Amino acid sequence: MAADLYLLKRCAAGCEDVTIRLYSWHCPTVSLGYMQSPDTELDLTALNAAGGVWIRRITGGRAVLHDGDVTYSVTFPKTLRRMGGGIRETYGIISKCLAAGLGGASVKCEAHDSDGGLTGVGREVKLPCFLAPNRDEIMVGGRKLVGSAQKRTADAVLQHGSIPISADYRKLPLYLRIDDSEREKQAELLRLKSCCIDELIPGGASFEFMAERIAEGFASVLPFEFEFVPWSCEEEADIAEIEDDYRNQKSLNAD
Repeated sequence: MAADLYLLKRCAAGCEDVTIRLYSWHCPTVSLGYMQSPDTELDLTALNAAGGVWIRRITGGRAVLHDGDVTYSVTFPKTLRRMGGGIRETYGIISKCLAAGLGGASVKCEAHDSDGGLTGVGREVKLPCFLAPNRDEIMVGGRKLVGSAQKRTADAVLQHGSIPISADYRKLPLYLRIDDSEREKQAELLRLKSCCIDELIPGGASFEFMAERIAEGFASVLPFEFEFVPWSCEEEADIAEIEDDYRNQKSLNAD
C-alpha cells in the first residue's frame, strides 16, 4: 500500500495516468483504517501467533483481513472527469469495471447498495469493514463480494479494495480485541452476508486467473489505452522510502 500512496502523490503532482494495480500478500495482513489504533483494535498476540502482521491504510473505515484475496487499487488525477466527479460516481464506474472482470470469470454479480439491514445491526455489533453498508457495492445473491474504500485529496483520487478468493478473510474476528460474544456475532455475519470466489466458482480460482479477469474488466469498460508498465528503479526507490517511513510511523499520510 506504500505503492498506492506513491501513485496517489504522483497524480497529485501532475501525472495524468489512470493506474490500476492488482496484488496479493505474503502473509495474513490486517489493514486498519487510518483513524484506527492497533493497540485498541487488534489482539496482537493472536495475530502474531498466526504469522500475521498489520498495516494502516490511507483510507478510512475498519479492519480488513487480506489473506487469499486480490487487492485492487485505482489512482487518477481529479481533473480526469471520465473517472467520475465525486465519490458516488467514481464508485459506480469502478464497480462496473469490477463486475465486468468478475463476469469474465463466470461470477454473476451486480453493483447495488449493500445490505441496508446491516445499518441497524451496526448499532449492536461492531461491523467489520467488509460488512459496512455502502453504495454501488459488488453483490452476489445479496451477499457482499468486494469491500472498497476511497481517498480523495485536493488533486487526486485513490480507490482500493479486497476481493476474497478463499474464505480466510472471515478469520478477522480472531484477531480483533473484542469479547467472545462479539467475535461469534461478527463471524456469523461474515458467513451470512459476504462471500468469496471459492464459493462461487466450482473448483475455485487462482490469484493469477482472477487478476487477469479483473484487468480485462477494467480494459473493457474504461475508455483508455492500457499497457503493462513495470516499476522503474527510481520508482522502486521512492516506494521503498515511503515504506521505510511507514514502518517507522506505522501510518500513511497522503498530505
